[in-house]
Amino acid sequence: MHRAILQIEDLHTYFFTFRGTLRAVDGVSEELRESEILGIVGETGCGKSVTALSAMKLIPAPGKIIKGKVLFEGQNLLKKSDSEMRKIRGKKISMIFQNPLSSLNPVFTIGDQVSYIIGIHQKCGRRESRRRAMDMFHKVQLPDVVKILKKYPHELSGGMLQRIMIAMALSCVPQVLIADEPTTALDVTIQAQILSLISDLRRQINTSILLITHDLGVVAEVCDRVAVMYAGRIVEKGKVKDIFRNPLHPYTRGLMKSIPRRGRQRATLETIDGVVPDLLDPPQGCLFHPRCKVAAAQCRQAQPFLQEKEEGHFVACIR
Repeated sequence: MHRAILQIEDLHTYFFTFRGTLRAVDGVSEELRESEILGIVGETGCGKSVTALSAMKLIPAPGKIIKGKVLFEGQNLLKKSDSEMRKIRGKKISMIFQNPLSSLNPVFTIGDQVSYIIGIHQKCGRRESRRRAMDMFHKVQLPDVVKILKKYPHELSGGMLQRIMIAMALSCVPQVLIADEPTTALDVTIQAQILSLISDLRRQINTSILLITHDLGVVAEVCDRVAVMYAGRIVEKGKVKDIFRNPLHPYTRGLMKSIPRRGRQRATLETIDGVVPDLLDPPQGCLFHPRCKVAAAQCRQAQPFLQEKEEGHFVACIR
């Protein structure tokens, strides 16, 4: 078994608003192992992106990391200063953000931005950093690299921008890559190319990848393990094949049944009744019980914790 390269332990990230305290991440523990792709999946607002931003110490106000640890190379990143984190971000841990257009500076060319990042972290001159940028653009299969280097972000398509973000994130050969919804808003053809690219680059440069998505099809395609989040907590986690073959949590089962399947065109897709709970005023006991078809009286009283039901397969459910 590969060793853990990034460990998240009992992470709590809250947002302090005028309406009250929102527990966006409430006791998340997970680890990313060497050379693996770990998927974090769940509905919008379940805490996936906040977990990733917490690991990078990029939580904006009024958010605050209340407690927990994020261990990388044996050191707690949450204890690092801003200057220390700037040396780690981009070089050792890189992140692909959800919207590539908003992540790039509109007044600088693509070439200037990517070569600047490489120059800072790799400590090389302008000519060498530009050469490395071109090499990385070739790796992500961008056409006419010389022309793209002179383009501004608004002149390129969403698929090209996403490839540029991947190239920028991997340009310094990081040990960990965090990809936050890297295929959102892309058409199916480009989505498949991006997923294939991520898998290929994992094999080429041995990077561990934390993939955040709401798409179970993406998880099945590229991930080794998966953690299912609901309302700021992990409710089930394990190997992808185990979760898909035998989902144990009612929420995970609901997600699986909502996936369209080939050969079932006439079948009605099942839905999960109700809505995600208001985290400013969460329900007592299990946070999923108001929507659960098999909830018992005990579910309304106590919050279940993750327990190992099969080897490497954990679930937080008394049923």
